Amino acid sequence: MNKEQIIDRILEICDRDDSPVISRAYEDGGIDPLFPRLRRAALNQISAGDAVFSRYAIWANTVRDNVRQAMDLQEQGRHEDARRFLFRTINSLSAFAEIQALCDPMEIGRPTINIDGSDDDS
Repeated sequence: MNKEQIIDRILEICDRDDSPVISRAYEDGGIDPLFPRLRRAALNQISAGDAVFSRYAIWANTVRDNVRQAMDLQEQGRHEDARRFLFRTINSLSAFAEIQALCDPMEIGRPTINIDGSDDDS
């Protein structure tokens, strides 16, 4: 199989909504440190480091594990605790999108979070 066929197979396996598919491509995961992992990946990206994609993959596994934790808490009836993990996930994905807009060489995206604090648009 060539890489394009492998990508197609990965997408075929993962494109489902009835159960989670858990990647074991990277050993690291867990629910923390969520934002420090994103920071390390972003800093590696802006310095053109070699570990950009592996760092983002580790962060992605951490995001995934936050969702899994929320699902477990939901099943236990601990809805407010589950919401905290879902908010963390949403906010981490939003931070990722903002970082990518900041680093976008084609300027397709544009950062929207006001970093000077003059207006809270969150």
